[in-house]
Amino acid sequence: MISQVSINLPLAEDDPVIGFQKKDLVGLDVPHNDALVISIQITRAMVDRIHADEGSAANILQLAVIQQMGLETKINKSAKSLTGFNGATTVTIGTIELDVYAPPVISSQMFMVIDEVSPYNGILGRPWISKINAITSATHQKIRYPIPGGGMGQINSDQAMAMKCSAQGLKKGKQTQFLPQSKNQDQVEGIRPEVYPEEGWKPEEDVELVPLDPDKPERTARIGSRLSQEEKAELAAFLQNNKDVFAWSPSDMPGIDPQIICHRLHVNPAIKPVAQKRRNFAPERVIIIEAEIDKLLAAGFIEEVSYAEWLANVVLVAKKDKGLWRVCVDYTDLNKACPKDNFPLPRIDQLVDSTSGNQLLSFMDAYSGYNQIMMHEDDRAKTSFITKEVPTAIKSCPLG
Repeated sequence: MISQVSINLPLAEDDPVIGFQKKDLVGLDVPHNDALVISIQITRAMVDRIHADEGSAANILQLAVIQQMGLETKINKSAKSLTGFNGATTVTIGTIELDVYAPPVISSQMFMVIDEVSPYNGILGRPWISKINAITSATHQKIRYPIPGGGMGQINSDQAMAMKCSAQGLKKGKQTQFLPQSKNQDQVEGIRPEVYPEEGWKPEEDVELVPLDPDKPERTARIGSRLSQEEKAELAAFLQNNKDVFAWSPSDMPGIDPQIICHRLHVNPAIKPVAQKRRNFAPERVIIIEAEIDKLLAAGFIEEVSYAEWLANVVLVAKKDKGLWRVCVDYTDLNKACPKDNFPLPRIDQLVDSTSGNQLLSFMDAYSGYNQIMMHEDDRAKTSFITKEVPTAIKSCPLG
């Protein structure tokens, strides 16, 4: 039983000095650089895998956790941007205010709700840490805080779970630290200013979420908040009536009949096929490659082949988002054997000019459109690439 204590009470003058000693390291696997991953009671539920992070300016909770609590209806839905230290952004579903129990202290906290792949169920950032006057030590895997009226409370981190979450985060290649953004925000210590793709460009309005399927509320589209009510209603009705054209996962894309269109490779028959020697990668990069290959195999975009004359290597290319990698294939030899395309893609200025005269502009992305076009059966073996397992060929082109 936890009794509620107001955290607004003045602290006693003889509150202990909070610190950590060598004996607090007993039982830990040292040396280490593990994060603080705790189990803590939020409302009436004990939630595991919560990252206590002084580097986060926001409290964050996964939508799945709130759904299990049965509190989804209490979410104040509003789309806002969250930006990590690497510049990667995600859009929140909304906010929700919940009580967090650090016995015997109860504090009301505002959480931003997201629905993203992450090893953590949520993050307790500086808002919670500051409100209970906590002192954290990742080295000692402990959080200590004064108890109003005298005494000290302590929350122990689960080091084994922290290491597991760290390994999962590395494998998924996702960042799990976020910082809130607001318009006209001055740069403050620990809070990054707004970052946009092009210098000088900033969005003029927020977006609103439009549910597409009442049976699947997580499937939403975003429209501009400054549209008139008639325009919003018309757009929402249009999107809902055409919800069947949206793809939410690779399995939702059946592909285009090869008799209508397919990819062909015009390889010069006079050129001898090249089988590249397999390259070796560091263990952490092997994890990234295997995860991507498994995803493409499961989606049916690639298939294993037994014999391949053309054989290329997988390569990792760093994305603009620091810490993230793109899995590519080195088709240098195959490209040399194919004629050069004399009709490249349109120039970007031509695409921009073509939008003139239109009142509305859709930023809706054709989700991995190339994945829907199959590779011709006679040319699949030519696209074979090698990992540490077996040669694999492309069935439908996994490009975006």
